[in-house]
Amino acid sequence: MADALISVLLDPLVSITTEFLIQEVKLKGVKEDVSSLQSKLVAIKDVLEGAEKKQLEDPRVRRWLDQLRDVSYDIDNVLDKWNTEILTSEIQKQNAPAPASALKKKVCFPLPSSCFCLSQPKKVGILHEVARKIKKLNETLERIAQEKSNYSLETTQVVPNKRRETTSLVDVSEVYGRDTDKDDLISKLLCDTSGHGGKVPVIIPIVGMGGIGKTTLAQFAFNDEKVLANFDERVWVCVSEPFDEIGIAKAILPALKVDLKDLHTLQALLLSIRKSVEGKKFLLVLDDVWTEDREVWERFIQPFRSGAVGSRILITTRKLTVATIMDVPKSMIYNLQLLSEEHCWSIFSQLAFFERNGEERQQLEEIGWKIANKCKGLPLQAKTLGGLMRFKETKKDWEDVLSDKIWESHDEKIKHFAPFLLSYYDLPPLEKRCFSYCSVFPKDYAFRRDELIEMWMSQGYLGSDENPENRGQNCFKNLIMQSFFQDFEKDEDDGSIVGCKMHDIMHDLAQFLTKNECSTMKVDEENTQPHIVGKVRHLTLLFTTDRLEFPTSMLNEGNLHSLFIFNSNWSASALRLPHQTSGPLRYLRTLNMRKCQISRLPGQLVGQLRHLRYLDLSDNSTLEELPDKVCDLCCYELKGLPKGIGRLTQLRTLDMVVIPENNPEEYVSLGDLEKMNHLQLGSAAEIIGCGNLKSLSEAEKLAGLMKRGNQVRLTLQFYPFVFDEMVSKEDDDFQILEALQPRPNLKSLHIGGYRGASLSPKWMTSLHNLTRLGVWGCEVFDTFPPLGRLPSLEELWVDGNRELRKIGGEVMGIITTTSSTSTSSRISSSDDDINVAKGGGRGGGVHHFISFPKLKKISFGRMRGWEEWEGCESATNMPCLNSLTIAECHSLKSLPEFLKETPLQHLDISECRILFESFEREWAHISHVSNIQINRLYVKRDGNWIEDES
Repeated sequence: MADALISVLLDPLVSITTEFLIQEVKLKGVKEDVSSLQSKLVAIKDVLEGAEKKQLEDPRVRRWLDQLRDVSYDIDNVLDKWNTEILTSEIQKQNAPAPASALKKKVCFPLPSSCFCLSQPKKVGILHEVARKIKKLNETLERIAQEKSNYSLETTQVVPNKRRETTSLVDVSEVYGRDTDKDDLISKLLCDTSGHGGKVPVIIPIVGMGGIGKTTLAQFAFNDEKVLANFDERVWVCVSEPFDEIGIAKAILPALKVDLKDLHTLQALLLSIRKSVEGKKFLLVLDDVWTEDREVWERFIQPFRSGAVGSRILITTRKLTVATIMDVPKSMIYNLQLLSEEHCWSIFSQLAFFERNGEERQQLEEIGWKIANKCKGLPLQAKTLGGLMRFKETKKDWEDVLSDKIWESHDEKIKHFAPFLLSYYDLPPLEKRCFSYCSVFPKDYAFRRDELIEMWMSQGYLGSDENPENRGQNCFKNLIMQSFFQDFEKDEDDGSIVGCKMHDIMHDLAQFLTKNECSTMKVDEENTQPHIVGKVRHLTLLFTTDRLEFPTSMLNEGNLHSLFIFNSNWSASALRLPHQTSGPLRYLRTLNMRKCQISRLPGQLVGQLRHLRYLDLSDNSTLEELPDKVCDLCCYELKGLPKGIGRLTQLRTLDMVVIPENNPEEYVSLGDLEKMNHLQLGSAAEIIGCGNLKSLSEAEKLAGLMKRGNQVRLTLQFYPFVFDEMVSKEDDDFQILEALQPRPNLKSLHIGGYRGASLSPKWMTSLHNLTRLGVWGCEVFDTFPPLGRLPSLEELWVDGNRELRKIGGEVMGIITTTSSTSTSSRISSSDDDINVAKGGGRGGGVHHFISFPKLKKISFGRMRGWEEWEGCESATNMPCLNSLTIAECHSLKSLPEFLKETPLQHLDISECRILFESFEREWAHISHVSNIQINRLYVKRDGNWIEDES
């Protein structure tokens, strides 16, 4: 990965060279040193592609690359110090106005994304310090450059790989060659266990090498309809290393519908599991088990022995010894075999020949078979090689892969990684660097796309142009398309991939590539002071102990750029952080301390993290406040708004804006945020305290801030939710809501605590892409907008209102007009409001209005004044409605007749007194619904009435 590091360094080095020339710094040899450093990096970069491959067989080359990596990091630290010092000086200058004499000697020069003005002496002083460090680094690099001649490294002309023009994601969801395995496994899950003495639970291990498809097979069995019908409870947990009993137990209980509140110790958790599965037939899948500790396993398995006969625990593991310590009969161990050549070919060819015509396929098929045979029966390798060959354009490209020397390696580990290494070496430097960085996450970590991109940004991988986020998006997409990520989580609104995982082998590959550069360490009772190996740059600490003590041994090491702290023990005490450090954290760029139960962040420590770009303190419910020193950092993302945040001039993303109720001068103002030129609201943004806006002009400032970025989901919370209590009307709330017009491409909108009398801003019906609308704790509005005219709305929630009396034509999208002689309803003649034209297009025929054309799910709750619900005779009402929930709507008299015309399949009515009393009368409207639950007294499932389950 040294090539990626050097690529990152060259551009800023050119900028500094320019500054030395402009300012004519009088330091002997400085211009020559900078120029020499730059030329050496370029010359070294030319041999790196060959060196990275050669290191696999030659340890001397690997040591040489390690030295190059270290000096590259040192150069990066110097350059970042240059940028940080200048930015810090500018912030200090803004807070302390310079005397008049200093104003005469200001210079303005460009830096990435900014323009800073400094006094001439200060600037020259920084340049001198940087120059001295570059001189020393140049001497070190000179020795490294000379040494490369010892290894016969060939110069290669690095050109962008020719890639087929395609943006389509191939989702290999079909499983090849496992039909018999699936049937056999399901048979073991469902078979009579009397032959095993009625032992509970029966344990079934699936054993096989990495990448053979153990998890995939388990998933197919887990989701099989016969399996689904056979078990009362089904739970899936990813285990991996270490076998953390508390973490696993806490992953199991929510699936059993158990609240984790007040469950802090392992004993309490296991007791709760025992009660939850007692007498029930359950299926528990523990994916990727490694532990060989019989005592730990026996302690963990005990609560599950209270389950009913027929219960199963399905294990996936690479190690047969894991099954041995579980005392599993040989007949229940499922040894997964390799795939046939034909089945590997099916997986490979689906990807490799995607979007190729028949002629191309014919030319490449013979070579393709030979490449597919390299998979040795492993589906993951077939998928990876298929993803690689998909982007190989010519026959020669395919022949080069087939004849690559990596297939001839005598190293067993390299032979195992061969298909993955070929895909890795085919990546551009940026994508190599971004992939290898993922080794900092624990195995089975479900990371978010935006989180990952922001971390790449914080390390400087994505450059300093105006839109590094776009480069990150493209990098993420390309890694997905070449099968480096899997288990995709897709956005419910637009189907884009917003999260994923890495397969264990891909994680192993990333760790193999980074070795001493990235390190993951477990901190437990036996190992509370892990030793930091060599010059680790990215460190992950996994805490499993009850006492979260920051390892002080770290303070004697150096040069950390990333620190991730993961706490799997939710009952542990708060993490104790050191108050200061001059050691490894001084160059820290990324600090992630989610769920660490931090109560406070030491100001002295934070003040020394001058290079910090990314700080994540989310899910720390005990965090009381952030120190003022946080506002002296230059972060890319920060949760929360302490005073002085306006000084974070490079801040790029905020997920939440808080409008304070009292003492607003103690907090960041909207005016401060408005001046932050690089700031954008996140794609899922929350605005808290909208009701605290003091004027319409403040609301307009906030609206201007909302126009930055590309919000897909937006929450507008006006006041704290107060259900079942009288709240006063706030006449200004409607004017504020009207001013806060969101972006037209919004997909999801939640409005909470709103106290205006009308919920009908003009912009509501212009949200043509809106798929979800939620309204919570908005107690006093009595007028709804014509939501039925929203063409994309699929889900609607309304919870908490006392004033709304009727849902009728206006809400359904019909405009009502009243005259002295009659009252009539009409449909807007605007083409935009017409959903379907029957009998012709826009040019002719009769237009027929469809109200809520795509609405699938509705939920109404705690609407205490709601009495009537009517449809529209002149329109089709909710033709896609599938699910309806009504709860605590005590005044509602009846259901609308149009429900019998909808495809409604799920109906749940609870605590609606009048509706319950008139159930027989309402039956005509809902008799076609296959799944009904009314106060749990009437339960209909799949068309059959069953006994009350309460």
